[in-house]
Amino acid sequence: MASSNWFQPNPAPGRTGAAPATPVEGQPPPSGGQEPAPSPFGGGASSFLILALPLLLIFLMTRSQNKKQKQLESSLKVGDRVFTQSGILGRITDLSPNSPRVKLEIAPGVNVQVLKSAIQGPDPGEAAAEAKAADKAKEPAKDKKS
Repeated sequence: MASSNWFQPNPAPGRTGAAPATPVEGQPPPSGGQEPAPSPFGGGASSFLILALPLLLIFLMTRSQNKKQKQLESSLKVGDRVFTQSGILGRITDLSPNSPRVKLEIAPGVNVQVLKSAIQGPDPGEAAAEAKAADKAKEPAKDKKS
């Protein structure tokens, strides 16, 4: 294994002859009339774009979600009915602007503390009930006109 050619394959049995010609310095290697095939993505710049585009989309989507969550947290007030990520429905009983926690009353006399970031939004059942109440309030006004 002291030979400098230890990584070279042995010649095929029955073949003897000179090794392939080595190119002379300063001359390009023979191309054989064929051009190298272009890379499938066109080169370095387009490969960079292919990798950077998904990262940019993830960044923009995360940024918009963070803006919506901060807007929701700033609009919370005592007395709002909300639901959390875990599906707990409750009414906000204590809210301090500097604390990341909120106290929710989930049943009469049962209060729990949750993080503001865990609140997903207003109670959808209450929003539907308010919409029905508003519709019922408009109906008698329409009946009186006819």
